[in-house]
Amino acid sequence: MPGMVHENAPRSSLPASALPEAHICPVCGVNAPEAVFCANPVCHKALGEFAYTPEEVKKETFWHEALADRVTQWIGKPQFLGIHLLWSLLLGILLSMEAIFVTGLLLISQNRQSRRDAKQAELDYEVNVRTFRKIAEMERTLQQVLEKLEAREKDSL
Repeated sequence: MPGMVHENAPRSSLPASALPEAHICPVCGVNAPEAVFCANPVCHKALGEFAYTPEEVKKETFWHEALADRVTQWIGKPQFLGIHLLWSLLLGILLSMEAIFVTGLLLISQNRQSRRDAKQAELDYEVNVRTFRKIAEMERTLQQVLEKLEAREKDSL
């Protein structure tokens, strides 16, 4: 079960406050300790302490950009070529007009794609979150060491 410690698992000598905190997905509720993204493949929500670029871009997407993305996904399929071949044989002028609209939709989609480098953003985000968490863990550990040193210093006086 998530969150439970197996009885044979090695126990940490660090106090509970220095152990990594659990990250619960705000969308689907999956408990994912030390995870950067939700373990649920349907959700895959970013669990970091700051904004994740693709999620922010998706929030700011206008309806025409989403439409352009859906159209360009369909245009990239082989069925589109077959339909286009038949269409070009039957409807030359309409094809020219359609090309104008397809070009416009492609440009809209291309502008949107330029605002995101999905895979690179995901990798950068993961590195940033893991680094942020590691620094926070180190700060907690350092604070505990300082507190122990101060307590020893008071005891020796």
